Amino acid sequence: MAPDPTSYDRVFKFLIFGGKSVGKKTLLRSFCTEGDNESIWTSLTVDDEKVLIEATVSQKWEEGMSKEHDAIALVFSTTDVYSFEYTLELYNEIQKSTERIPLVFIENKIDIVEDSQMDKGLVEGEMRKKHKRLYRVSALKEFNVMHPFAYLIEKLTRQKKDLNANERKQSSSVNSTSTSPPSTTVEAWVEPVPTATTTSAPALKKDKCTLM
Repeated sequence: MAPDPTSYDRVFKFLIFGGKSVGKKTLLRSFCTEGDNESIWTSLTVDDEKVLIEATVSQKWEEGMSKEHDAIALVFSTTDVYSFEYTLELYNEIQKSTERIPLVFIENKIDIVEDSQMDKGLVEGEMRKKHKRLYRVSALKEFNVMHPFAYLIEKLTRQKKDLNANERKQSSSVNSTSTSPPSTTVEAWVEPVPTATTTSAPALKKDKCTLM
């Protein structure tokens, strides 16, 4: 049974997209270790707030998904170049519906990099053109898995802070004829390197998780 959303400060819904055999379910199991079905609920503490995250696996983008979900991860396997091409197709479909939903690309299975079919320069070039982040992970080895999810949470909480700041500005500038919109800063491509001193991501504390 899913947790009661009303008992949390924030509730975010994630979509995990990708082709067959790219490791989507393994990625979710390494993020949340209980259960094995297609949707998970995991509770975290983020900057002293209780956050509930629901993540759902899918292979196909459908109209209306952007209204029901808050963030997207596009997953491909380093051993399958066609899986990367498929994420680019998914990305283009998503962009037809919305350009504002937080989104990252995840290159999975880097623990078997000797079998990689990827042209690193091509992949990184696509990320730069699209101004999106790429995370290289190993879901099987549980390497770097938390970083893309932490980034998406950071983007979502930042959007909320920008909205609140804009609302405050509007209420304190009743005589002004215009106000600044929420921040729409574009992310440049960056390959995050996990280190003990990394501070850019919000502080995450995994409380419990249940796959349903």
